[in-house]
Amino acid sequence: MSWSIFYHYAVEEDLESVGPAAARRIVRAIDEKLGSAPLDFGAPLSGSLANFRKLRVGDYRIVYQVNEERITVFVPAVGPRRDKEIYREALKQKT
Repeated sequence: MSWSIFYHYAVEEDLESVGPAAARRIVRAIDEKLGSAPLDFGAPLSGSLANFRKLRVGDYRIVYQVNEERITVFVPAVGPRRDKEIYREALKQKT
C-alpha cells in the first residue's frame, strides 16, 4: 500500500537549511519508509505531540503524523534535534 505524504510549507525551508546532501537523505527516507509503512518506522512522541512520530535520519529528525483512515502522512517539521528545537517547531506547525 502506498501512503500519500503531505508537507507543511515550512519543510521546504527546513530542507534548505540542512544542506543538499542531508536533504536528499531525508527526502529519500521519507519516500522509502514513510511512503510505504509509516507505522513500522520511527517512534511515537509524547506530551503535546502525542499524535506524532519521529524518524531519525543521521543527526536529523523527521516529525510526522499518520492518518490511517485517509492513508496519509503529514510532515510538519524536519531538522536537527539540537536542544529539542525540532519538536518546538513541529508544535507550531502541527495544524
